[in-house]
Amino acid sequence: MADVVDATPPRRSFRELMLGNYDFKYLCMPVFPYARKGRTQAPPRFFGTYEFLGLVVALVMGLQHALAMVGGLITPPLLISNLAFGTRPGTNTPYSSGNPADTQRYLVQASLIVCGIMTFFQVLGARIRGTPYQFGAGILSCMGVSFTTVPIATSVISVLMKEQGHTFEQAYGIFLGTVAACAVIPVFLSFIPIRIIKKVFPPIVCGVTIMLIGVHLIGAGFKNWGGGAFCADNWQHPPSPRACFLPATYPNGTSYLAPNSCWVGPGVLCGDKTKTEVFLPFGAQQYIGLGFLVFVTIIILEIFGSPFMRNASVILALLFGYMIATCVSWEGKKYVITDKIDTAPVITFLWTTTFPLGFYAPAVIPLCIVFIITSIETVGDTAATMEASRLPTDGEDGTRRIKGALLNDGISGIFSALATSLPLTTFAQNNGVIALTNVASRQAGFAAAFWLFLLGILGKVGAWITTIPESVLGGMTTFLFANVIASGIKIIINGDPLTRRSRFILACSLALAFGVELVPQWATLNLWPVTPDMNSAVRGIRDAIILVISTSFTCGAVTALILNLIIPKDQGAPGSLKQLDTGDSVDVSGSGHSDLPPIQAKMDAYPSSSSLPVKQASGIADKAIVVGGTLVYVSPSSSRPSTPSSHPSTPPPAPSAPPAPSSTSPRPPSPAPVAAPPALAPPTAPPLSQLPGPEDPSAFSRPQSPAAGASRTSWPGSRPQSPANAGSDPRRPVMESVESWTLRIPGRQSSSKVLPVVDSV
Repeated sequence: MADVVDATPPRRSFRELMLGNYDFKYLCMPVFPYARKGRTQAPPRFFGTYEFLGLVVALVMGLQHALAMVGGLITPPLLISNLAFGTRPGTNTPYSSGNPADTQRYLVQASLIVCGIMTFFQVLGARIRGTPYQFGAGILSCMGVSFTTVPIATSVISVLMKEQGHTFEQAYGIFLGTVAACAVIPVFLSFIPIRIIKKVFPPIVCGVTIMLIGVHLIGAGFKNWGGGAFCADNWQHPPSPRACFLPATYPNGTSYLAPNSCWVGPGVLCGDKTKTEVFLPFGAQQYIGLGFLVFVTIIILEIFGSPFMRNASVILALLFGYMIATCVSWEGKKYVITDKIDTAPVITFLWTTTFPLGFYAPAVIPLCIVFIITSIETVGDTAATMEASRLPTDGEDGTRRIKGALLNDGISGIFSALATSLPLTTFAQNNGVIALTNVASRQAGFAAAFWLFLLGILGKVGAWITTIPESVLGGMTTFLFANVIASGIKIIINGDPLTRRSRFILACSLALAFGVELVPQWATLNLWPVTPDMNSAVRGIRDAIILVISTSFTCGAVTALILNLIIPKDQGAPGSLKQLDTGDSVDVSGSGHSDLPPIQAKMDAYPSSSSLPVKQASGIADKAIVVGGTLVYVSPSSSRPSTPSSHPSTPPPAPSAPPAPSSTSPRPPSPAPVAAPPALAPPTAPPLSQLPGPEDPSAFSRPQSPAAGASRTSWPGSRPQSPANAGSDPRRPVMESVESWTLRIPGRQSSSKVLPVVDSV
């Protein structure tokens, strides 16, 4: 159901217009978790999507979102622009046709400006007249530069510069033109039913890809941590001629890398003379210490910081490391010099530096894979933001918002390429900010867009970012890239329990991907060599295939996608995924599970006044639990027949208030078999506030028979509870062994839910 906004807002005082009524003490007060002794400060009240915040509150909340994102926003352009520094092998010819420092500053600022513009449209969620679609999600969801394009951009730009002799500006422009052409994929996907997209690209495929992207990028973070990428690749060798590959051309015009001999000087020292006076070998103690200071600061802020400091921990740690680097020196030399800041313009904008657009066909397939993966990620991130904003994730309104976010992703990819920036995607960092601050108002999203745009047009800010020492930047980026790995693992675990089939797919894809990551020459040297008679069409196909299999995450993604399509699904395997509609059930008989793991209920996702219909199975009362934020009812299944001599043919009806199990009281004998009760009409569940919580062991136990002293061993497939386990920690209630369990979803929404059965309960 579409949101309804009051067209006549109430009159507010000047103080309320400016300051609002938010609890800033909660936001800014540091915490000391080891001295709280279980006492926690209650968070402020929740501010919904369309609630009023006040100017100051909106600006503060928007600043939090901007600071939570800015570390991730500046990293991709910094990594890509590092390719402009350096010279061609065997010569002193620079890769860049201009000043690489100015190019780096511009790329950073262009990324911030584009992110601010597209975040505004993402939060706005403008309806497209005459259609059921909208442009943007219309919630507090921010846009950021995607990490997934960095490995492809690095590979493509390096090939174009080293093999085909292009300058950095030309190679970057060719890559941007290819991105603009491939960015139509999210636009196309926004008009396809989401269930079809998830079926072709399940969590096992997306999770593997995202995890491998982090694995690939974390090497760049460690290189910066040790002093810089260039000195990391040339850190130690004697001055001598070395075998190298230089660009050459066959008589028919085909370019290739020809073996040659290059005179290489001694190991280079780390440092850029435009930003520092200190030049040390790679891995020097000083560099490691500065990066470690940033990394430890992030950990300390996560433990002791206030909600504001935890939300902005990455950028605050970066600022702290930068401050320390500016205050200390080595042998009288400064780690940071500010010449770039002094010469930078005060105000800048897009297109003050331009790059000639082109097209590189071999990059089409890898970029298509990247945009498909980012689209799936956008679906999950937008749904997570809607849950954090306490909005329904399904139904007409939820589907429209998710498709609007996909459409915004595609338009953002095209616009960002034309605006000389790397492609954007929906960021997930702001979900944590919403959870900590209890503010999901769109006003905070508009304020975040304002802050990003402001940081982008201020030329001094971009110049300051380019003066950050590589080691300080490396301590931050290593943490960010490790978060990418953790996000991929989370997608795999939450979306697809590790059955034998999924483990097999995971093992095969990781085997090839990790192998290519560790030994990239496995696919680049002699697998498909370039020959003099190779025409341009074959060369393009060859380059595309080599690029796919020599990039770890594309190789792993293609492997996982193919195996997921050809390996049949074992429906009887425990933990297999099922598409469950309202009121459907899944029989996992013979799964071998002796119990179900403990549940942490999340009742705050549902209004306390709502009531939901409850299904019953042959008279056995269901018990309410929450699985992954979805209200689910668990009951023993009676579908498996049993012999009359040992078990009754049908379980007895349940009482209205079943007693909790006791480990000390003796079990009375089983009653005689009774006839099956008549079919019961689905009753209405009580309000959620009256449902048993996670600390009530009876909430996860099956009810006893209405006969006095009835034994639960009379139910099919059950056995007595072990006395050793009885009476254990009430937060981890032990459930009896059953051969069959049934998961039931109440009719909360009309659309279906995807739930992992048993393993993820």
